[in-house]
Amino acid sequence: MNWIQIISGFFGSVGFALLFHLRGKQVLVTALGGGLAWAVYIFSGLFISSYSVQFLISGAVLGIYIEIMAIYTKMPRTAYIAVGIIPLIPGAALYHTMYYFCQSNRSLGKEYALEALVTSVSIAAGLILAMDFWKALRRYFFKHKKQIV
Repeated sequence: MNWIQIISGFFGSVGFALLFHLRGKQVLVTALGGGLAWAVYIFSGLFISSYSVQFLISGAVLGIYIEIMAIYTKMPRTAYIAVGIIPLIPGAALYHTMYYFCQSNRSLGKEYALEALVTSVSIAAGLILAMDFWKALRRYFFKHKKQIV
């Protein structure tokens, strides 16, 4: 069952890569980020019960993947972010938020809104942490004149 989710995350990312007019190898390498992010989310769920921490970890791994692949393929990071983050977007929580608010059930609407907010902040924090870590790592190696990707 988990493999189906990971493959679905990959192909969902492929769809968005095509929507953003990426072609050829670009589609594959950006969509792999989405599949990787979802795989990390599922795998971390085996050890961590907090979904916000799971999203933080998957955002951080996605951030490192983005940094490495952007340098390797000489593509902008935004292409990797836009495509790779697709499987992590809290669509169900956003849907339920709107549904319950439209049904005038404010308590459940607020509960799902908080879930969507926590998930979104966790993903963003993971990406920012990874990108700052990568920036610090590059600065260290540049200062010591060592080669890094």
